[in-house]
Amino acid sequence: MDSPDVAGAALDEFHRDLTRIHGFLGTFPTMERFLQQDERPCRRVLDIGCGGGDLLRYLQRRLSVEPIGVDLKPGRADGIRLIQADATVDRLPEADVAVSSLVAHHLTPEQNIAMIRNVGRSCRRFVIHDLIRHPMPLILFTVFICPLIGKVAAVDGRQSIRRSYTPEEFADLARTALAGTSGTFSIDVSRFLSRQIIDIRYGGSDK
Repeated sequence: MDSPDVAGAALDEFHRDLTRIHGFLGTFPTMERFLQQDERPCRRVLDIGCGGGDLLRYLQRRLSVEPIGVDLKPGRADGIRLIQADATVDRLPEADVAVSSLVAHHLTPEQNIAMIRNVGRSCRRFVIHDLIRHPMPLILFTVFICPLIGKVAAVDGRQSIRRSYTPEEFADLARTALAGTSGTFSIDVSRFLSRQIIDIRYGGSDK
């Protein structure tokens, strides 16, 4: 996925396979559930690493939110506003809540810390969904999901699990990014270690 050779039709195919992977993992309903657990109205959602915008379309349909996406290599928009930008350094659009799915493992610890701090300048909350580095999800992905998706997505998926963060490492990234602010976070780890979610609430004065 990070290769410059993955573009055009290959990128479109990868995004389709990624949507199928999200379906196997139950990512979209999980993100919907987390967004519903908010004491304040959520009118606009910003998706960091939005790909082709499928998560945004789902949230727009289910929660009636205004969707906007940011990606280094955005896919086909199909009516969703997608912006090409680097979420670690570029100024991001204002939104109530930002989400990110299967992006953190593509970034270094320093880039993740920078992304969390940067998102806090334009959003009050950031829900980050990612994989977990552990033998169990690697075996389950290889046996049950790889045969159902394309070669590029299969290779990328296995590599993604190997380069993901453990829950302890993931929490340390959030803790470091929020140090010196009034922001708080919680971490949620699923059964069978198929995914982890960091839910960040930025302090009002930190935006």
